[in-house]
Amino acid sequence: MRSEALDITIESRSGAIWLILSGQFHNEQVPNIKQEVLGFIQDGNLEIIIDMQRVTLVDTQVVPVFLELLNIIRGKNRELKFVFNNEIVSRAFALYRHLFSIFPDATLLGRRGLVNAVVRRSKVLFRRTGIRISRPVAVVLLVALCGLFSSLAYIIHLQNLRIDEQHKELYELRQWKVTSQKKLEELQSRLRPIEQLGLLPDTSSSR
Repeated sequence: MRSEALDITIESRSGAIWLILSGQFHNEQVPNIKQEVLGFIQDGNLEIIIDMQRVTLVDTQVVPVFLELLNIIRGKNRELKFVFNNEIVSRAFALYRHLFSIFPDATLLGRRGLVNAVVRRSKVLFRRTGIRISRPVAVVLLVALCGLFSSLAYIIHLQNLRIDEQHKELYELRQWKVTSQKKLEELQSRLRPIEQLGLLPDTSSSR
């Protein structure tokens, strides 16, 4: 019986499932973690993040089971990411570090999120059409799309300014019309007695 259990915390953040581990990760806990991750996949979650920053021991079967899960997850077009930078976990993953997506802290996950999304979509496109998009090409496409969206946003901004100006002009014309109508009615009321005396021709019939 192990003296220290592995603490497991499950959270949902921005559409991703976080599995936060703390303590000693012994072989006895491997089936439980495997079952948890497989359950996340079956539930349709696209991104699973395992935080091992507080893990103080990594047993021999831990990394192999994550390699197995990585193959399953990628086969279903899902993502498996790790967060840690402590020496114990880094040493355990050293031989396979190039296979996993490992981040030293949670803040760096968002910086690569958009690029990874483009790359992920390119993998789906490759499976369906045979067209493969490399990461540099994906970055170029991303920059081009950002430029396009920026241009569209600027054009929309100019259009909104023009619409605001037209609304202002329309409001001023309506105010002028109201003011002119009031002045016309005032003049008519002043001229009406003179018209009634016959000093001016009656123009009411011509309106």
